[in-house]
Amino acid sequence: TMFLTSFAVLSFGAARETCETGLPTERERSLLQQKAATTLVSSEELLHGPRLHGLLDSNPEARPEEVQSKDTSLCEEDIFARPELCPAVCPYAAEMKDEFCHFRCVKKQECGLLGIVENATIPDDRLMVCGHCNVEGCLHCVPASPGQKGEKLEHCRQCMPGYSLTEEGECEMQGLEFFVGTAVVAVVAVILVVVWYVRVASKPCVNPEGVAYGFECRDRMRLTEGSTGNVYPLTTNLLHSNVAGPGTTALFRYQFALLLWASTLLLVWFGFVIFVSSDLLILGNRAAESPQMLCAIIEWGHHRQMDLIWTKVSWLCFAYVFSFAGAMFYAVQQTKLFVRANLQEATMASFTAKLEGLPALPGTQQVEDKIKSAVSAATGYEPVAVSVAWDYGDCKKTIETILEQEMEEPEAEAHGDEPPPTTVLAKAEAWATDQVLHAWHVHLEQHHISEQETKSLLNSMFSTACAFVIFKNQEAQQKAIKAVATSGVAVDHVACKLSPCKYAPEGLFWHNMGVTPQQRTGKIGMALVGLAVSCAVWTFLLYIPYALYMSSFSYANGDEPGEFSEGLFICLVVGSQIGLFVVSSMGAKYAAFHSEDETQKAYTMYYNAALILNLILDLALQTYLSYLQMVGVGAHTSDGRLLGSLDSFQEILESYPVQKSMGKLLFVYCWPCTFFVPFLAEPFAVQWLPQHLAQYIVGANKKIKGENAEKAFELGEMEQGRYADCIFNVILVVCIPFISPAYMALTFAALIFSHIYLYLYDTVKVLRYVRKFNFSGPEVHWLGMQLFAIPVSILAGALVFKANQMSGDGTLGSGYFKGYSLGAAACGAMVLHFILHLSLLEFLVKPLGDAGRNGSAVSPCFTEEEGHTSISFAEAAKTNPATYLSMNPIHCLRSKYILKHNPPQVFYAPGKEELAKTNPAIGAFYEFHGNSPKAKR
Repeated sequence: TMFLTSFAVLSFGAARETCETGLPTERERSLLQQKAATTLVSSEELLHGPRLHGLLDSNPEARPEEVQSKDTSLCEEDIFARPELCPAVCPYAAEMKDEFCHFRCVKKQECGLLGIVENATIPDDRLMVCGHCNVEGCLHCVPASPGQKGEKLEHCRQCMPGYSLTEEGECEMQGLEFFVGTAVVAVVAVILVVVWYVRVASKPCVNPEGVAYGFECRDRMRLTEGSTGNVYPLTTNLLHSNVAGPGTTALFRYQFALLLWASTLLLVWFGFVIFVSSDLLILGNRAAESPQMLCAIIEWGHHRQMDLIWTKVSWLCFAYVFSFAGAMFYAVQQTKLFVRANLQEATMASFTAKLEGLPALPGTQQVEDKIKSAVSAATGYEPVAVSVAWDYGDCKKTIETILEQEMEEPEAEAHGDEPPPTTVLAKAEAWATDQVLHAWHVHLEQHHISEQETKSLLNSMFSTACAFVIFKNQEAQQKAIKAVATSGVAVDHVACKLSPCKYAPEGLFWHNMGVTPQQRTGKIGMALVGLAVSCAVWTFLLYIPYALYMSSFSYANGDEPGEFSEGLFICLVVGSQIGLFVVSSMGAKYAAFHSEDETQKAYTMYYNAALILNLILDLALQTYLSYLQMVGVGAHTSDGRLLGSLDSFQEILESYPVQKSMGKLLFVYCWPCTFFVPFLAEPFAVQWLPQHLAQYIVGANKKIKGENAEKAFELGEMEQGRYADCIFNVILVVCIPFISPAYMALTFAALIFSHIYLYLYDTVKVLRYVRKFNFSGPEVHWLGMQLFAIPVSILAGALVFKANQMSGDGTLGSGYFKGYSLGAAACGAMVLHFILHLSLLEFLVKPLGDAGRNGSAVSPCFTEEEGHTSISFAEAAKTNPATYLSMNPIHCLRSKYILKHNPPQVFYAPGKEELAKTNPAIGAFYEFHGNSPKAKR
C-alpha cells in the first residue's frame, strides 16, 4: 500500500508541476522536444517544440493535432513530426519517403506522389492522413494508384494464415462457425444451469435438521487450538503460529518473502524514477493515434531509452544479487524451521519408521504381529504398534462404503421416499442434482455390506512392500534405525530396510501403496502425454484463431485491439489456466503417488511446465503474427528503416513496434488475467458456492441426513499447489525487464497488490474454510525454493541482454554480442545460474537440515539443548487423533474384524474425534475432550 501510494503521489506531483510551470526546463526536456527546438530554426517552427510536448500529452484537450492549421505554406514543405491538422486546401498529412518522421500536407489526389511514401496512397478521412494499404488479416496488400478514385482503394493479394481471400479482395477468418457454435453452446449451458438453480432454490425446506447437522459438522472440521478446542482467531499470525504443521508456516513465509522481494525491487525502481527521470514510467506505452505521433514517439522513445538504459542495467544488477542472496538466506532459515519442528515438536513422524521391501503377506496371517516381532528382534526395541499398507486400490470404493457404514448413525437411515419426477424438466433437474450429489460423494441408496463380506474381503488382501513401525519415543526410533542400517530387518527371510518416515499420516494415500515405482513411471508418462495433448488442443482450437484475429491489427496509427479483444484475451488466458490446473491436478493424481506431498510436487511441476510452455507459445505466436502485420503496413524503426528490412532477430526484438506489442501483450497477460482474476473467483467458486448449494439441496430432500448431510457440507481440502501460482507469477514479472521500462512499475505493483490479497485470502481459508490438515514435510516447500531459481536465472539473462545493449552505440543490433551470440550468452547465463542455484541448495543448504535431523549435536544450526523432545508416543497420541494407525483404513477394519481388538482401532475423520476409543494395548491413546455434533446428540 505504501508503494502504491508513493506511486500515486509521484504521478500527481508530476502532473501538477506540468500544469503549473507549462514548459519544462532545459534539463527536464525530453529528447524529442530538444530535437524539435534545435532542428526547427524559424520562429514559426520554434513553436513546434511545446506542441510536440502536447503531442505526447495524454490529455485530449491539449492535443494540437486536433486543431486545423491555416498556414497554406505547409502544402509546399515537409516538417518533422507536424503536430497540427493540415489546412483545408491540402488536408491530408503524408509521410516523406527519404526523410524519417517528416510530413507534408497534400491533396487527396496527391497521396503517393511528391516524394511521399509510395504505398501510402489511400486518403484516410478519419485521421486525415495518406494511409497505407490495410486490409484486415492481409499479409500482402495492394494499394490504389495515386489519385485513383472510387470506394475500393485497397485489396488483398495474399491473406495471413487462418484467413481466406474473397472475390472482393477481403480476408475472411476461417473457422468462425466454430467460435459461434462454441458461444451458442456456452450460452445454452449457462441458461440450463440458471434454470436448474432457480428450481432447486425455489423448493421449500423440508429437512432443517439435515441442514443444521451439516453446518455443525462443518464447524467441527475446522482447525482448532489443541488446548481449548476453539477455532483460531482470524488475527492469528501464520508466519509464526504452527496451526497445521511447519509446512503450513513455510507456505505463508514463502508468500510473504515474495511480497518483500517484489516490494524491494519496486522501491529501488521508484528510486530511479524519482532521482533520475520520470520518463521511466512512460517509455514504451505511449499511444500513437496518427503517423506523426507514431514516428515521433518511436524516435524519442528509442533515444531516451538508450540514454536511460544504465538505470535498467543497474536495477538488474541489484535485482539479481538481491534475489540470489535473499534466496540462499531464506533457504537456510526455512531449513532451520523444519529441523527445529522435527526435533522439538512431537509429530507422529518423529516416532515412526518406514519398513520397506516387505514380501507380499496374505491377510489371513497375523501380519502386524509378525512384523512387530521381527523389528523387535532385529533392533532390540519393541515397537508400540505396526501399521501395514495393504494393496486395496481395486476395491477402494468398497472400503470407503464399509467405513461409512462403521461411522453412520441409525437415525440417518431410511426416510420417506419422494415421488419420482414425471415431467422432462423435473427429470433433468433430478439428474443434475444427482450429479452434484455424486461429486460430493453423497450416496442415498447403496448396497449394505455385511460383516461376513467384510471379513472375506480383508482376508483376500495382500500386504504391499511397506509398513509403518511406531516406537515408544523419538530416541528409540532413531536408535532402532541405526541398529539395522546395514543388516536390515528380516521378515520371512527377506531383508527389509528401516528408514525415517518423511510424511505425516494425514498426507498418506493408503490406497496407492500397492503401486510400484515401475507402474508409476508409466502413469507419469501418460500424465505428461495428456498434458501435452491438452496444451496442443487448446492452442490449435482456441488460441491460434484468436491470435490470427489479433494479428490483423497493425499496432500503429491507432490500429490496436479494443476492449472487446482484451476481454476475449482475458477469458482465454484465465480459461487456459483453469484448464491446465484441472489437467495437471488429474495427471498428478493419476500418477498414484504414496503421499500428498509427492502429489503436490508433481502437480506443481506439471502446472508450471504447462503454464510456461503456454506462455512461450502465446507470446511467440502473437509477436510473430503482429510482426508480419506491421511489416505489411510499412512500420518503421527509430532510424527510419522499414521494420521488414531488418534481417536480425536482435534488431527486430529491440525495435519499438515489437517492444510495444510484446509489452502490452505481456502486461495484459499478467494483469488481470494471471495475477488477479483466478484468485478473485476462487473464494466464490470453491468456498461459498458449494455451501450455498448444499443448503438448498439438503433442505429440499429428507433423505439427506447424518453422514450424507455431513458430506454435502464438507469443507474443502487445503493443498500446497499455491507454490505453482506464486512461482509462475514471479516468472512473468521478471520477463518485463526485457522490454521497455514503462511496464516495470505497473507490473510489479500489480503483483504486490494481487499477492497481498492472495495472502489474506489464504489466511482466512486456512483458519475457516478447509478441513483439519497437517503439512509436516519440507518437500513441497523445498521444490518451491528450487523453482525460484527460474526467475533468478531469467534476471541473469535479462542483465546480459540489457548490458549488451548498453555496450553498443545506440543503434539497433549494436553491442558486444550480436545475433545468435547474444542469444547464446543470455541463455548461457541463465543455465549457469540455474545450475549454481540448485547446487548451492543441494550441497550447502540441504546438509544443514540433514545434520539437524540426524543429530542436533553436530548441526551448525542447533545447539545440544535444541535436541529432540523427551515426550513419548503415548503422550503425543493422547491429543492427536491422526496417527499411522487411525489413518490406515485397512488396519482399522482388521483391528475389528480380523485381529478382534476390544475396543478396536477406530478410523479417524476430521470432525469425528468423539468416535475414537482408547486402547493402549494396540497403540490407541487418543482421549476426546470436547463437544461435537454427534456427542451432543
